[in-house]
Amino acid sequence: MMARSMACLIGCTVTFTTFAATGEKVFFPSLDIDGPTGKGVTLSGLFFKPDASSEVFPAVVALHGCDGMYGRLPGREERLSARHQAMADLLLAEGYAVLFPDSFNPRGRRELCTLPAREQPITQDQRRLDVLGALDYLRSRPDIAHERIALLGWSHGASAVLAAMNARHPVVAAYRARLREPGEFYLTAIAFYPGCYGSLRAREGYAPAAPIRIFIGESDDWTSPRACTMLAKAMEGMDEPLHVTTYPDTYHGFDAPRLPKQHLDLPNGVRPGQGVTIAANPQARDDAYARTRARLRAVLTP
Repeated sequence: MMARSMACLIGCTVTFTTFAATGEKVFFPSLDIDGPTGKGVTLSGLFFKPDASSEVFPAVVALHGCDGMYGRLPGREERLSARHQAMADLLLAEGYAVLFPDSFNPRGRRELCTLPAREQPITQDQRRLDVLGALDYLRSRPDIAHERIALLGWSHGASAVLAAMNARHPVVAAYRARLREPGEFYLTAIAFYPGCYGSLRAREGYAPAAPIRIFIGESDDWTSPRACTMLAKAMEGMDEPLHVTTYPDTYHGFDAPRLPKQHLDLPNGVRPGQGVTIAANPQARDDAYARTRARLRAVLTP
């Protein structure tokens, strides 16, 4: 049952998509160190650049969820899944370069959705280091505007967005302290249906390093909307720039193209052991994507 659920989670999403832009395979170092070997972790990724006359582009780093960033249909194993491809095409049309770092395959995993959270071998601490490595990589490229970079992610990757944007975390604080200008860090971040409990309960507290926008369904039973609204309320009380938009009658994965409503027998979620629900909501997707475009234009467009 679990294997069939995962096939539908990923396969159903890909089936209805027309793939457009093709990314360049790139490799760059994470700031993570592999424990058993003591060697640095090298990530792979897909890099997309607009077909335009400009020689320097603002950029967005986009973080995949627990199902990984690639499709599952034959011949599509090295292409983005439908949801990721749709976002890549949207961002390219806006004039941004896009980097999708792969946090899983370089560490020997294709997906994490079928594993209980406590057994997942790739943590948010590791993904935070991947996010910082991705920023270093983009800032090393001559075709990227180094002070116009944003961060975006879905689900497990959206949780990594929140983790990487916590200015109070020692790793993030140390990284930012090494920068010559504040604008060399991510200027803004977008998180689609993240798990917010980790940030809400962070030992060091939470403070956004730049404005964060969260989009989540009120019926999401995979990642709790309540935790995200609690985080937003806590940030509002401290006058911190984090805002949550919730959508009624909307489930996890609402922005996936034509994803039918289905119940997945997966181990995590708001009610562990009872599975989770996924479903597309075109109205919520259109609103969230419009808000995403507006936010990115506000900070990335000169």
